[in-house]
Amino acid sequence: MKLERKGRMGLRPTQTPVSRPVTVSEYVAHAEPESVTSEYAALLRRHRFLILTCAVLGMVLAMLATVASRPLYRTRASVDVQGVNGDFLNMREVSRVGTESSDTAQQTQIKLLQSDTLAARTVAALLRDSHPEAVRKMDVLSRIWQALHLPVSHTVPYDVVVNDTAQRLKVKPLGVTRLVELTCESWDPRVAQEFCNRLIREYKDEDVETRSEEAKNTSEWLTRQLADIKMKATESQQKLEAAVAGNGLILSQATSSTGEERLRELQTELVRAQADRMQKEADANVARTASVDTLPSVLDNPTYRQYATQIADLKSKLSALVPPLTEANPKVIRLRAQIDEAEQGLAASRSTSSGRQGNELSAARHREQLLQVAYNAQMANVSTDLQKASQVSLLRREVESEQQLYQTMLQRAKEAGFASAIQASTMRVVDAAALAVAPVSPRPALDGVVGFALGGMSSAAFFLFTARARRVLRTPGQVSQLLAIQELGVIPRAVSPAGQGLVAKAKDWQLRRFGSSSAIKIGHALAMTGWGERFSIVAEAYRSTSFSILLSDTSQRSRTYVITSPADGEGKTTIASNIGVALSRSHLRVLLIDGDMRKPRLHQSFAVQEDIGLRNLLRGDIDLENAPLSSFVRETSTPNLSVIPAGQGSEDTVQLLHSASMQTLLTRVSQEFDVILIDTPPMLHMTDARILGERSDGSILVFRAGSTTVEQAQAARDLLERDGIPVLGAVLNDFAPEREGLSNYYSSYSRYQNDETKPETATA
Repeated sequence: MKLERKGRMGLRPTQTPVSRPVTVSEYVAHAEPESVTSEYAALLRRHRFLILTCAVLGMVLAMLATVASRPLYRTRASVDVQGVNGDFLNMREVSRVGTESSDTAQQTQIKLLQSDTLAARTVAALLRDSHPEAVRKMDVLSRIWQALHLPVSHTVPYDVVVNDTAQRLKVKPLGVTRLVELTCESWDPRVAQEFCNRLIREYKDEDVETRSEEAKNTSEWLTRQLADIKMKATESQQKLEAAVAGNGLILSQATSSTGEERLRELQTELVRAQADRMQKEADANVARTASVDTLPSVLDNPTYRQYATQIADLKSKLSALVPPLTEANPKVIRLRAQIDEAEQGLAASRSTSSGRQGNELSAARHREQLLQVAYNAQMANVSTDLQKASQVSLLRREVESEQQLYQTMLQRAKEAGFASAIQASTMRVVDAAALAVAPVSPRPALDGVVGFALGGMSSAAFFLFTARARRVLRTPGQVSQLLAIQELGVIPRAVSPAGQGLVAKAKDWQLRRFGSSSAIKIGHALAMTGWGERFSIVAEAYRSTSFSILLSDTSQRSRTYVITSPADGEGKTTIASNIGVALSRSHLRVLLIDGDMRKPRLHQSFAVQEDIGLRNLLRGDIDLENAPLSSFVRETSTPNLSVIPAGQGSEDTVQLLHSASMQTLLTRVSQEFDVILIDTPPMLHMTDARILGERSDGSILVFRAGSTTVEQAQAARDLLERDGIPVLGAVLNDFAPEREGLSNYYSSYSRYQNDETKPETATA
């Protein structure tokens, strides 16, 4: 016969549909800043006593460290870092070192003050002076040893103190001013003062020496250069005198200008002669190729024009007589004779003009040649004069330049000599180091405060880091928020209002309940609940949890629930036992089955015998269908509450749970009881709870506050949902409000408890 599991895949009336469970990473990623801050604040409140203890421990360690620490005295001195006045005696011009800005100069001076060379020079100077051989130790521990006259050295060598002081030197600029502050720390206040002031003096002396040496070297270099320049100037003067004193040569700008003017005139005449010659050559060329009568030189001749006019008139008269008259006519003959005579004169005139043109061409060529010779001669003279004048001018400029350079170098050499004699330091002491009165460290009060703060902050950081690295379920509401399942109840940690410990209270309750001291270990899970008290916070929590279980399924049929936990030690047996008691007090018939056959404990909680139990039933020792119920069900002293213990045997547990007898057992007891609770082993590493869950109406997960991690809870929930086993909800066990910083969480319960006890006190 198969047990019917109604409503397994449906939602309970009070459950909220959830589309998908929320993972831890999603919760952390979408958590609001206020919730994270509240979580951190709760974490700090939870560990406040440990944080306070670590802070006090840090304070104690810091104060103990001050006992063996040597007192450190500090003194300060301030100096004014001044730039070099380059305008004074023209030192900027005679110095071979380049200038720099004020900021760069100040940083350079600071680095020089911090240099190892200057520190070593100061240490050597202090050790050369008269000084004590050693410095007495001033720490508390040394003074205690001195008071006790212990054979321990109470002094430190002077050179060790001075070298340690040199290592502690600090130099820094003061704001945007030129001032620089020197801080010296030492185990002895007088050493700190002497070292700081001596360092400044050594720096000033070294600065003056360096600058004086630099100016001296510059002066010597200028003197050597001056001798070379003087020698070169003398040689240039001699060359100039040799150039101008040869034949009484005196060159000036006027003589040079006269020769150049004559050369320009000859050049002008030469150009004109060349143009005239070219013109006459052109006319001659035209005369050789053209008609003589068309030449301008012929046409412009008056005699030629006269003969031409005469010939024209005679020919006109002849044309008027002929043809009437013949050639034999005396008039015609006379005109012919006159025409011939005129033509002869014209030819003579033409010949004269042509000869004159040739003569003019020859004269033009000769004139051009003469001008060319004169021009060349004048050009040679002018070039010679210019070359000599240029050479003389160059020599004069060279002499003048070297004389001027000689005078300048002579002046710079004198200035460099003065500068080397009056060189001043670039540092001015504003405040000299004073003798320290009190040490700057150790300071017990401040060191104690710092140790207290560091101890508290480091411990708080450690707790915050571990809390983020390992997230556990701690407070009510986290089950629903992180796992998306119903939180059936929160069971607080059981405490004794009268101040008794849990073990003592359990013993007293067991003695009253069972009447024998041999039953100390029997029923202690119920003893911590306080069912025998009139008012118990733990008992009220179980009543609330049982009511949530009843509301999860309002059907009138018998219900079977598996109670399990992700890991061992979550308190599932205690939860199952007390929920059974709470349900039985609601007038329900409740059966507790100890399904944890590997490590049974349910029989101890109710002081029942385990000779016959679940292992025997699954093994087939009893006929479950026909045997009376009392043969394997053990009644407890609590009305309506019965128990089936685990039984005895060594068979394989999983094999027994898969047998058909388990189904038969559940079918039989479901007809006699209203609620059946099965206590099972942890489910993450054993399958017992999952096997029994397949035969139940749902499962109840038990988580221990402050112990069960979110990952374990999620893994357990996912396994049940993957197997198709409805998760009725979860119970948060062992919740300690004081541990979570919620000391007033149950304050309202305490007020009700006080109100309940007042009438009894008044009656008594």
